[in-house]
Amino acid sequence: MTAFALVTGTLFREPKRKVSKAGKAYAAATLKVVAAADGSADFWSVLAFGQMQDEMLRLGAGDKLSAQGAFKVEPYVARDGATKISRTLFADALVALRPPPRERRPRGPPDAPNAPPPPEHGGRDFDDEIPL
Repeated sequence: MTAFALVTGTLFREPKRKVSKAGKAYAAATLKVVAAADGSADFWSVLAFGQMQDEMLRLGAGDKLSAQGAFKVEPYVARDGATKISRTLFADALVALRPPPRERRPRGPPDAPNAPPPPEHGGRDFDDEIPL
């Protein structure tokens, strides 16, 4: 039986390019998923192959990500002796939830060649005899 999941969270570390024992390249990342109710977090290992690998490697730590695919949950014994759960998702689809930054055009000075000319003072002569 294969189970599928859609997991949304924040990349905890930069994704890394790795090579399997069979020589197949893939990307690996750790996704921090926060539970809405109490604020506790679960960590998921996300593995991406093929085109999804390139998509994931474009992201960085702190980026929001949704990943979909088959998953595997296994118990393991941590260094402190406690039994914990390992969660691994084999990504079929990835969606970055933060768009890449827009390219900003530099603003030119007010006297740039494409800027409109400054307004005239209305043709009035300010050289009058009123002392200031």
